[in-house]
Amino acid sequence: ALSGAIELIAALKPLFSEKDPYLPVYSALGGAFVGALASFVPNYFLEGIKEARLKKATTLQLYAEIKETMEVVQHRGYIRHLEEIEHAMQAGKVTGYRYQVIVSDERNPIYKCALENLGVLDIDIQAMVVEFYQLLEAITQDVKPGGLLNTTDAGLRAYQEALKIARRTYRLGEVILTTVEKRYRLPAIVPEN
Repeated sequence: ALSGAIELIAALKPLFSEKDPYLPVYSALGGAFVGALASFVPNYFLEGIKEARLKKATTLQLYAEIKETMEVVQHRGYIRHLEEIEHAMQAGKVTGYRYQVIVSDERNPIYKCALENLGVLDIDIQAMVVEFYQLLEAITQDVKPGGLLNTTDAGLRAYQEALKIARRTYRLGEVILTTVEKRYRLPAIVPEN
């Protein structure tokens, strides 16, 4: 072992002697490599931490807005009202009906603010969130003033389609909430009645 170490030192000695004209080049390249590595590694990890925080914050903000939207829909009985109208039409009690909900133009503020950060979300959550808000906007357009369900007496088919979209939106919201709760280990919070 000692003889091997002596041979290694003897082999490396020419690299570090002053007679080697390339010693400054080796030193410069080594210093540049170590300097680049020293600045890259911490920045890489800091960017990863920053992106993970942004991902979690954006996910939880959208979770809160979706949860609140679903609670409002449940509390005000929008889907139940559409079902009652559909049943009345199927029973022949009415042939057409106008249904209108006053909706603010300033809806979904968290989603609108988070649009530029949607790319940091997990792909499955990202796809569901975009679909949820697209469906929500479709049903909102139908029930707000000037929408499909209130410009004229809408018939059974229009209500069936609106109900299908509303139910799909609500189910998708439930899946989003469950997925986020499991992924981020959120406690299940029972809404107040």
